[in-house]
Amino acid sequence: MGTEELRAAVLQEANAEATALIDAAAAQASQLVNGQKRQLEEYANTQVAEHRAIRDKEIATQAIALKIELRNAILKRKQELLEGLYQELEKKVRDDDGLYRAYLERAVQQIGQDIPISIECRSQDEPIITALLPKRGKWKGVHIDAVLADSNGGFIAHYAESELDLTLSAASTALREVTLVEAAQILFGGKK
Repeated sequence: MGTEELRAAVLQEANAEATALIDAAAAQASQLVNGQKRQLEEYANTQVAEHRAIRDKEIATQAIALKIELRNAILKRKQELLEGLYQELEKKVRDDDGLYRAYLERAVQQIGQDIPISIECRSQDEPIITALLPKRGKWKGVHIDAVLADSNGGFIAHYAESELDLTLSAASTALREVTLVEAAQILFGGKK
């Protein structure tokens, strides 16, 4: 074998070795790139999943907050309606002469046999209450003071150590207390 042939054989062997090394390095680089690509994809998928979970939790929290806010607004409106009903009833009794006189008659009956020292009422109610009170015995000495505001009806009977509030606002408050549970069940969805 001549030098040229030897040289060509060495060169061919070196080329084959270099090609094998390049192929091995390319295969190793490809595996490394594929591994890193998979890791990056897994990381990206994890980040996307975490972001979606956070976003879904925020949306659920906002939805719950909005539901609570809406429920509170509805409850407040129902409460306003209920309060309006009691005020409307009070106004209707006060503004209807027949109903109001019947209310005063019933209120005078509630005084019973105990004779009050004085009675506070509206100025326009003084003659009606005077006419409704008994005219006999100690009842003649009951002093009637026309000091209640025109917006309130009824009267307050004062005794030595107590008073009996028979105003429309007191009657409305008592009615609220008696009907509160039933009205709340109807309006706010309690037990029926």
